[in-house]
Amino acid sequence: MKFLFNLINNLRYLMRYNLKEIYKDTQYAKYALDFIKYEIKDDLDNLFIPKILSDEETIDYLIKNKFSISRFGDGEFTLINNGSIGFQKANKQLSERLTEILLSDDKNICIALPYGMCHTTSLSNDFGKYFARTFWGANINWIMKLLNKDKTYFSTGFTILPDSIDKYNHIRQIWENKDITIISGDRVFQKIEFNVFDNAKSIEYIDAPTINAFEKYDEILEQAVKISKDRLICIILGPTATVLAYDLAKLGYQALDLGHIVKSYDAFCQNAELTPNYLNKFFAKD
Repeated sequence: MKFLFNLINNLRYLMRYNLKEIYKDTQYAKYALDFIKYEIKDDLDNLFIPKILSDEETIDYLIKNKFSISRFGDGEFTLINNGSIGFQKANKQLSERLTEILLSDDKNICIALPYGMCHTTSLSNDFGKYFARTFWGANINWIMKLLNKDKTYFSTGFTILPDSIDKYNHIRQIWENKDITIISGDRVFQKIEFNVFDNAKSIEYIDAPTINAFEKYDEILEQAVKISKDRLICIILGPTATVLAYDLAKLGYQALDLGHIVKSYDAFCQNAELTPNYLNKFFAKD
């Protein structure tokens, strides 16, 4: 089956090179097929690959610099494209805000993308590779048109199921011995046994809706701006976190959109087996 899929995909790619015309003449076919590798090489030489820092480089940057981060994964891109996801329905204003942030060039705000969107060999499991090839394969062309060839992006991956205690210890240095405020969906911490933030100096919690949080965005922002700017703000709120981290950064806060880090750390500490069934539940709405 895998061979069949690869064959189909290869034939789809080769159809770009007009095989119908090639086979009109067998001699021409031989020359043309010999030459196809150069045409493909020419395509690859002109292929735009965004510069995305590694997970480790992203973590180091956040430890050493008082910068904010907004993350863009498959959910954010689905919403930009006016689609819905499990915990956030399509919203025109949200689509516009996400696009605005993705195109922004504020030097104090890190824009993060999935490293695996263009580097599937970096993905450690078949589940991740299958998802990358299907979702990014379907969407990569229009997404690339929104990205800046001269910009350095950061990685979303450090918040999604790191696989070693060393990586988690590295991540936890970002808020170690700091006063932090966590803005999260009101269900996020209900089933958590191991809190990734337990090495912070102090923790305050602000609850927000787990589902369709952007519908209450003005209320969430109104609460957030009451927080002291001496505190690090950690946000676990799906695509709404992408927008909130950006807006708070513009107001002088350090705000981190931290995606799945809470569930990831808890799963790691519980030695969860990352089967496809478990991963489907992991990424489902809380």
